[in-house]
Amino acid sequence: MHDESIESFSAFRREWVVRGRNFGDGQVEVVATRFDRYMGAHRLNLMPRAKRGESENTEQNLLDAAKRAKQQVRLRCKAIGADRMITLTYRENMIDKARLKKDFDALRRRLGKVQSFHYVAVAERQKRGAWHLHIAVKGRQNYRVLRSIWRSIVGENNGNIDVRNPFREKGLRHKLASYLSKYITKDFAEHALNEKRYWTSRGVEIPLQHPIDHLLRNDPAEAIKTAFYAAIRAGATLDRCQTYWNEELGCFWLSTREV
Repeated sequence: MHDESIESFSAFRREWVVRGRNFGDGQVEVVATRFDRYMGAHRLNLMPRAKRGESENTEQNLLDAAKRAKQQVRLRCKAIGADRMITLTYRENMIDKARLKKDFDALRRRLGKVQSFHYVAVAERQKRGAWHLHIAVKGRQNYRVLRSIWRSIVGENNGNIDVRNPFREKGLRHKLASYLSKYITKDFAEHALNEKRYWTSRGVEIPLQHPIDHLLRNDPAEAIKTAFYAAIRAGATLDRCQTYWNEELGCFWLSTREV
């Protein structure tokens, strides 16, 4: 006797989880993620796992680490309310990243003596091989003080500082956060697996991600709708919001501007 119920049985059930973060100023991030729940998932806990850095797929590990760092940079920029970006450069072809970190440490220590300095910094290698540093900060900066300190560290005719807001329209801090974080994955192969990819001031508190909904069925349209409604209920505006949708990976991301 043929039993159709046996053929239709699947050990997996496709579900969607919606989670969010609220930064308290209108900036909300909501993520809808698809996953296949294995009905015997408890057995997976018995399987041995490779230690960090021991997997054969080193390039994929590096890319995954870069993606995690990219997320942290974006979240930390939002947490400090960053709305401007400082770029530190050298006139010489400075290719020593350790020196860049040392020079930046000297800058932030001296600057910290005259003002509160909260930052998220990401290094970028130029085509010629030289390093420079992008730093997200909040509020107007004293350009003369910054330039004076930087040049006293790297040499009067060797250093330069640029302070700008890539998105001049008020309320687009969420775009600045994404703009800075893109440098993390640009040259991910430049870093070792456990190497720090960004530098940030202490005490930056990132809002915890909280659960919003759990759909026990494969309904991406409903998951995306839930994400938008969650942002609206949080008091966010959808004007000039950012979205990302990858159907193949099963991931939807929504980020709103401050109000």
